[in-house]
Amino acid sequence: MKRNVRDYYRDNPLMVSSPFGGVDGIDRDLLLQVFAGLDLDISGRNVLDVGCGRGYLGDLVREQGSDYTGVDFVQSRGGFRMALGDAPSLPFADAVFDLVCCIDAFEHFPDEAAAAGEFRRVLRPAGRVFLSVPNYANVAGVVKKACETVGWYRRDTWAPFRNWQPQEYERALTGRSVRRAFQNAGFSRFRRVGHGPEVGLGLLPWMAHKRMPEAIRLRLERFFVAVGPAIVRLWPGASLHAFWRIDL
Repeated sequence: MKRNVRDYYRDNPLMVSSPFGGVDGIDRDLLLQVFAGLDLDISGRNVLDVGCGRGYLGDLVREQGSDYTGVDFVQSRGGFRMALGDAPSLPFADAVFDLVCCIDAFEHFPDEAAAAGEFRRVLRPAGRVFLSVPNYANVAGVVKKACETVGWYRRDTWAPFRNWQPQEYERALTGRSVRRAFQNAGFSRFRRVGHGPEVGLGLLPWMAHKRMPEAIRLRLERFFVAVGPAIVRLWPGASLHAFWRIDL
């Protein structure tokens, strides 16, 4: 499984979908907005970026006066401090980081409990995690389970990204499963915010299907952009992605 995931996302980098961007860079404004919403200060920290890809987070972290280290199981060409490693077995000593960031990678780990345990191990006392993950405690989750149950997609491969193209591995994470993994690893405090622009994908994932007429899709997108922020304030799980601050 590990080799399949590694090879797939090395050969198909555009399939790694994140509201913060992808192979072309990172949405710095959105990231800072989310950090502010979670009251997460990244200045003066020793930061580990798990599943770092090309290390775009590093520029922002260093601008805040923090040290940045990335880790991934695919070698990047970026000019930053990077280690080759796997989330369930991080190549670092105990208690060396203040903040672990994991942006849209956690859902691809076959053993999220082991990964959460490793995050705990490498964090210093009073350390914390910033986590961005797809959230399937909504209509998209029902569609995912149905598509995989009837055999239209292999298990853990459906996601409403890029015309519903199958992923190599996409766990059906929910708020409950995230809390369980990190509570069992020793974390005690959780804050979560949703992402207003992705309420449409969470509640109406057919918007991303290739057969959805473009005119209708655009109207739905405009509608959810307008109402999405109000919806996620009441129901953070409505959006396709959830952003977490998780403290020891």
